[in-house]
Amino acid sequence: MAFLHVFNPFFGFTSATCSTDGFSNPVIGPSSGGGSTCISGHVAVSINATGTKILYEAPKDQRAVTESFVELFQADAAWISEVIAGGPSVISGRYNIFVKLCLPTDPEKLAQVKTVQLLTHGATLDHTYWDIAPGYSYVDVASAAGYATLSYDQLGVGNSDHPDPIQIVQATAQVAVAHELVGLLRQAKLGGYSFDNVVGVGHSAGSTLTQGITTQYPQDFDAVILSGTSASAASVALTVSAFNFIDATTDPAPQFKNLPAGFLTQQSAAGIQFAFYRYPNYDEDVFRKQVANKQTNTLGVLLTLGGIVAPSTEFTGPVQIVNGQHDLVFCGGNCLYPTDQNVVTMSTFYPAAPKGSQTYIATGAGHSIAAHKSGPDSFQKMVQFLKTNSL
Repeated sequence: MAFLHVFNPFFGFTSATCSTDGFSNPVIGPSSGGGSTCISGHVAVSINATGTKILYEAPKDQRAVTESFVELFQADAAWISEVIAGGPSVISGRYNIFVKLCLPTDPEKLAQVKTVQLLTHGATLDHTYWDIAPGYSYVDVASAAGYATLSYDQLGVGNSDHPDPIQIVQATAQVAVAHELVGLLRQAKLGGYSFDNVVGVGHSAGSTLTQGITTQYPQDFDAVILSGTSASAASVALTVSAFNFIDATTDPAPQFKNLPAGFLTQQSAAGIQFAFYRYPNYDEDVFRKQVANKQTNTLGVLLTLGGIVAPSTEFTGPVQIVNGQHDLVFCGGNCLYPTDQNVVTMSTFYPAAPKGSQTYIATGAGHSIAAHKSGPDSFQKMVQFLKTNSL
């Protein structure tokens, strides 16, 4: 068993030790918010999922990228029908996934941790969404409340492996990766920590993936918290169009150096603001940091994400739905019009949700709840939901 000294942000390295079992190239240090001790590194996961043979090659230039989205959103959806007509495929392989396990720095709280939260980020984001900066770190709020968190970069994102963005990086592969991570947490194979409960926490497309797990693997999670999501996709095309996706390899950002062709990213900060933020209700420094760290999306995911959406009729754990009041992506800019979209989402996807389930509207926030000034309030509501349900 491998051990490293734990870093305490106030006192430096202590005599306490922390297992790095299950991690390759582990690094131990403070969270970005400064309130947690985190072990980060890669874990290898093996997946075997049913995918879709997409009859489409990675775009050769920007004109081809743009035309793909023109046809993706045309009224008759003929292009989509053509490119997904290849039938089922097998997505199988072993991939390195970047993960970050964060724990309370207080030894007494650490000794009492019984619940870990699997944090799944949204499209064009990465694990840092959950731990942006001091005051904007859900990881730190969870640690202060006595929870462990495992954030990670999805397959094809950030520091994780980047396989074929069309045939491999699809929605079912992402669900398979998350399912494998749940197994590692339940089997105490990450850091040697044993947890009684695993809670799925998602944002945006990460909520769709988390909800897909509660449909396919209803025993994986003891509870779920879904943010930046609804039962309506009416405004998704508008917001994706605002991104004006470009071939990531043509972007000067260093995180896209040497990526294979076919990975996409947003062209401008204005497009990111349009889709994810509600001016002036966000922190400008946080916004700039998120823009600088923008990540990738793939047509493989965009073409298959809707295929995993279905009511989670067998999931009976408590559910919390959290949305920004002005979420444009899933609420058209008003999550209370024409009725509370959180309530609609709960009844649509979780008909068996128990009494302890809750909904919350983050006042003034846009889609990226964590980066808005009301983010800390939303974080507190999320941990209060877990406490209320004895998790």
